[in-house]
Amino acid sequence: MKKTFLAMAILLIVAGLIAGTWLLIRQPNPPSNSPSQCEIKEITFYYLDQCGWCQKVKSEGTIDKIEALGVRVNKINAAIGPIRHKFESVPTFVINDKVYSGYKTFEELEELLGCAKTENQPSNNKNQPQSLPKIQFSGEKGETVNLENGEVKLTASTFNNNQARFYNMELPLGKTIYFFVVKDKNGIYRAAANACAVCFKTYKGFRQEGDEIVCNNCGNRYPIEKIATEKGGCNPGPINPNLEVKKGQIIIKQADLEQILNLF
Repeated sequence: MKKTFLAMAILLIVAGLIAGTWLLIRQPNPPSNSPSQCEIKEITFYYLDQCGWCQKVKSEGTIDKIEALGVRVNKINAAIGPIRHKFESVPTFVINDKVYSGYKTFEELEELLGCAKTENQPSNNKNQPQSLPKIQFSGEKGETVNLENGEVKLTASTFNNNQARFYNMELPLGKTIYFFVVKDKNGIYRAAANACAVCFKTYKGFRQEGDEIVCNNCGNRYPIEKIATEKGGCNPGPINPNLEVKKGQIIIKQADLEQILNLF
């Protein structure tokens, strides 16, 4: 009787150990809805399987790193859908209803998401404010301008010679952008990035030759009358194809300027 009881006790203990081990093995990974370390809780990532820059984002583990911060990533194949936002190239990230097209590093996205630095990613100096890395722009930097009540204002008469004038400015996010403004032969004031979606990583910008804007990297030529009308390809990233003029001043909105953040 005692032997039978002992055997049953041993069996129960072994069964308990096996069950405990099985439960441990079956334990799922931490849920993605764990407390987020970022101000933004959810983003959308549009990609294509044949897109080289999309594959670079994936191979660098950028999406996995974002999800590890507690941010939900809606991954959508642009060839299949559903497409809920307007964009013309991939990869595209939609963050807080703002569309950012073009390749981005994890660090750039982390900044856009408003993420706190983790223990594995300490700040170099905790006493200094965090800022985006500065690029080495070798194109024409032009004049430095600043926002005033969410707008950049430029004197319209300075463009009467139909020559592009180049500018740079630091947006509130901490990233410096480079752009130009030109008046075409029809009297329309146009603004575009001093970069394109193809050669932007060379940071060489554009120059004007006659009635055309020329890429300093590949030599592609683009007519001034089409500036800021097309996204993608080797043409200046659009800001605004028909700028507003008030009391002799050209007005460029901050929201329009933020469209070219992904090119710098």
